[in-house]
Amino acid sequence: MGLAATLLLVGCDADGLPADDPTTDGDEPADDDPAADDPPAEGEGPEATPDGDEVDAYAIAQAAQDAPRLQGITDASDFVPDFDDRGLERWQDEVPAIEDVTVTSTLDGHEQPVLWLPPSGPDAPLLVGLHTWSTPYLQHLGIPYARFAEEQGWAMVHPNFRGANDRPEATGSDLAVQDVVDAVDFAVEEGGADPDRVYAIGFSGGGMMALLLAGRHPDRLAGAVGWAPNHDLVDWHAYTAEQFPDEPYADWLEASCGGDPSTDEAAADECRHRSPAAHLDAAREAGVPVYLAHGTDDDLVPPDHGARAFDQLAAPQDRLGEEVVASLRELTLPDELDGELEVDPLFGEQDPPPRFSRASGPVTLVLYDDDHDLTYHPGLHWILGLDRRLADG
Repeated sequence: MGLAATLLLVGCDADGLPADDPTTDGDEPADDDPAADDPPAEGEGPEATPDGDEVDAYAIAQAAQDAPRLQGITDASDFVPDFDDRGLERWQDEVPAIEDVTVTSTLDGHEQPVLWLPPSGPDAPLLVGLHTWSTPYLQHLGIPYARFAEEQGWAMVHPNFRGANDRPEATGSDLAVQDVVDAVDFAVEEGGADPDRVYAIGFSGGGMMALLLAGRHPDRLAGAVGWAPNHDLVDWHAYTAEQFPDEPYADWLEASCGGDPSTDEAAADECRHRSPAAHLDAAREAGVPVYLAHGTDDDLVPPDHGARAFDQLAAPQDRLGEEVVASLRELTLPDELDGELEVDPLFGEQDPPPRFSRASGPVTLVLYDDDHDLTYHPGLHWILGLDRRLADG
């Protein structure tokens, strides 16, 4: 597979700052049928791979059933008072083995700061944690990723990839994408991580980067988790300009893309190039496993972004369709979908309640009851389930 990487990326600020039903033939189970609410067994479901392939979404979820939780951690908003909280001291307090290293860009020679957690042994999996839209690599929100990696004996990198998304060098640029790849190469070449078992999870602008990597480097990814990801930056620019005119997000996008994409076609083309929407067809064609999650009350990056990413990655018969996507833009999950959990979403009792899940081949979408926040364990458990399937294969 080459260098396989599933990227755990995190996105925008959370304090208000800009941030058809594939049923089987026959009758549905009766309401009092206890099997009606059970997740499909391994190798079952509308898009299950016939032979129980290791990248089938149902098999991944099945393999994650006994995944351990991090003590005292549920949501990012509970873990950090402010998503912008940052600094090396807390990282070192909670994960003493963490190191602050420098990785040189293979594109322009830029010296990129990266947090690096060595693995407990050779050929260990690598977890790649990426900072949010507005906050560089020392962001405390990423600490649970390092704790998870440490408990599993995995390696982890938490690169800077040009810092906050407020200038041309950042915001999904070629330079920023390569910075992440260079950090992964460092972990593999210098740290001995397994190039075929590199994993991560994503939130908002970081989820956007996860999907960019899945589309632009599908041969180097074992899978990607996009949590509340930005899917289309031209669309998000128009949305934030209208809904959050006093916040900097539209201005930052204009600075990054070279102009207002609503009036400048060159700027619109640049924003499109930096958007997952321009690249996810390649991820679908390559069969990259992807886990997508989005809060149904997310008014910063509305859940239609996650739904559109799913529809781009999914087989035609599994897609939600434009009517559902338009409803999610208004933060409304259609009644006929509410409560439909087709594949185990991997949410625990401590987590916000999931409202909808659907699988298509190796791709999973979960819509759950929350706003613009990150729930740590479902994506981490999905990664662990995927790693178990790959190891068994």
